[in-house]
Amino acid sequence: MSIEVRHITKTFNQHQALRDVSLAVPNGELVALLGPSGCGKTTLLRIIAGLEEPDADDSARVLFDGQDVAERGVGQRRVGFVFQHYALFRHMNVFDNIAFGMRVKPWRQRPRRGQIRDKVTHLLELIQMADLGRRFPSQLSGGQRQRVALARALAVEPKVLLLDEPFGALDAKVRADLRSWLRRLHDELHMTSLFVTHDQEEALEVADRIVVMNDGQVEQVGTPDQVFHQPTNTFVADFLGKVNLFHARVEQGKLVAGALVMDAPASGAAEGQAAQVLVRPHDLLVARVADDTAALPAKVTRVISTSSVVRVDLVTTDGQTLQADLAHEAFAPLALSVGDAVFVGPRRSHVVVDDYVI
Repeated sequence: MSIEVRHITKTFNQHQALRDVSLAVPNGELVALLGPSGCGKTTLLRIIAGLEEPDADDSARVLFDGQDVAERGVGQRRVGFVFQHYALFRHMNVFDNIAFGMRVKPWRQRPRRGQIRDKVTHLLELIQMADLGRRFPSQLSGGQRQRVALARALAVEPKVLLLDEPFGALDAKVRADLRSWLRRLHDELHMTSLFVTHDQEEALEVADRIVVMNDGQVEQVGTPDQVFHQPTNTFVADFLGKVNLFHARVEQGKLVAGALVMDAPASGAAEGQAAQVLVRPHDLLVARVADDTAALPAKVTRVISTSSVVRVDLVTTDGQTLQADLAHEAFAPLALSVGDAVFVGPRRSHVVVDDYVI
C-alpha cells in the first residue's frame, strides 16, 4: 500500500511541529524518517496512523493507495504501530500478547480460535521465538520484547507498518542485531513500512529511502547513497555524519582556503564569493610531504586504530580541528604519532554557497 501526505501542518500550543509537509512512500518500501529530536518525525508518523490530526486545512491530505483516510479512525486504517517502549501487557504471556489484537476484533471479523493459534505460532517462528510463547515480558530481554511488539503489530495483518524509534531503548549491540533482522523481515514481507529514528547509522543501514527532517520540514528525500554522498544543503551534510569544513573564496576560477587551492564548481559561485568546502573524514588526504592536493599544514593530535579504519584527529596552524579516517593499509606507511607535522587536503568535496550544495 502506498502512502502519501500533502500539505500537513501541525501546531501544539503555538509551536509548529510540522510545516506544510508533503511526502510520498511507494508500495513496499522501508522508509526512515530521520532527524534530530523535536524535528516533527514522530508527529508525522502519528498523523499517518490516525493518532493525531493535522491542523485544519482544505489542502491537507493523508492518502493510502490514493484514497483519503482523514475520516477513518485508527482501527479503520489497518495500520500496525510499534512503540519505542514495547507497550506489552505485563500480565499476559508472549502468546497472548501477540494474539490480543485478533481476539478483540468485532466478532464478525474475529478469527476462529484455531486460526488465532496458527497465526501466533507462525509469527513466533517469524520472530525466532518459537519456544518462548509461554514466557512473560519480564522474562524476556529488551530485544525479545521488541520482537514480540512487532509480531503483535503484524498479527492483525496491517496494510502499513509504522515504527516509532523501535530500537531506541536497546543497547548498541542489540540494536545492530535487530536492524539486520528487521531488514531481512521486510525483504520477506514486502510491507510498506516507515520507521522513526535519530540514529544516522540505523537509517543508512536499514532503509530503502531516507526522509531527512529538521524543524518541522523535509530537507531531503533519497536513497542512503544519495543523502550521504549528495546532500542538498549543509544541514543534511552535517547531520549524516562527521564533516570537515573549510572556509574558501572564489579567486580566478579557483576555491582558495589558506594554502589549499581547489577547482571551483563550473556554476554557482561568482568571483570573490565566499563558499564552504565540506569534506568527509574518509575523503581527507593526509601526507607527510605537501603536494598539489594535500597542501594545508596540520599537526596530529590523536590516533585511534581500534576500528575498521584509523581515525586521525588533527589541528591546523590557525586552530581548526579536522578528522581523517584512513584505511589501515594507508595508515601503515605513514606511521603517524601524536605531534607529527603533516599536510592535508580533500580527495573529494562538496561546495556550499548560500547554504546549498552545488
